[in-house]
Amino acid sequence: MKNPGLVLVSTPIGNLDDISLRATKELKTADAICCEDTRRTGKLLAHLQCEPRPPLIVVNEHTEKEQCASIISKINNGKRIVMVTDAGMPAISDPGEFMVRQVADAGLPIEVIPGPSAGITALVGSGISSRRYLFEGFLPRKGAGRSNRLLEISNSPHTIIIYESPRRVHKTLKDLSQYLGDSRRAAIARELTKLHEEYIRGTLGELVQALSVKDLRGEIVIILEGASNQQEKTSEEILSALNEGKKQGMTTRDAVREVATITGVSKRKVYELYLSSVRN
Repeated sequence: MKNPGLVLVSTPIGNLDDISLRATKELKTADAICCEDTRRTGKLLAHLQCEPRPPLIVVNEHTEKEQCASIISKINNGKRIVMVTDAGMPAISDPGEFMVRQVADAGLPIEVIPGPSAGITALVGSGISSRRYLFEGFLPRKGAGRSNRLLEISNSPHTIIIYESPRRVHKTLKDLSQYLGDSRRAAIARELTKLHEEYIRGTLGELVQALSVKDLRGEIVIILEGASNQQEKTSEEILSALNEGKKQGMTTRDAVREVATITGVSKRKVYELYLSSVRN
């Protein structure tokens, strides 16, 4: 007898053979499957020879909230509902977080079937420290939200995991280079577990140069080395050094350049901090 509840199932990020035995069992025996795209999930179910195929319910970024009440009702009526996304683990830069919170608040059972994750796969193969890391997912695309996030990242001592599209990866690398400096180590992972899987490793400056003459395709993960002790300067320390330079008669431009050289912090970050202090 199946236990009612919501079951989050991680699905392959490229190679369909990465599906686990537990995930296969859950998909074959579910009373219904929540998915982002019925065509994508339908191909996976066909590969697994799921017959008869459980009913598919579209739950994506546009429908997740409106589907919650219906899913909770089904679970209350004894149904076991599986949730998948197009690839990887639900709720990690994908639908699922809101659904899980609502089902948990309703006091209903939740299970997680672990499996593939693009971020962890890229991290392990990057050659960059995996001891302590932060998952950023997709960065804000523009405005103050993007600038503030880049400033936070630039000072973090932890390895950073970022998701990006092939169309925007070159711009993101250039922005990261401006805020973190050209010498920060990084790796790009693309098409993970697929035929054309590739890692491109180097400094941010080298990666910006490499992608200026090379177009990438497929899903992209960027792994960034954390800030070194020299780079871990507080905003107060940076502004103090900047003000000291200006007291000595330097122009703002020269003071920014001098502080960036001394601290190892990028000129872009020093100038952003200066502008923020002036506005406040």
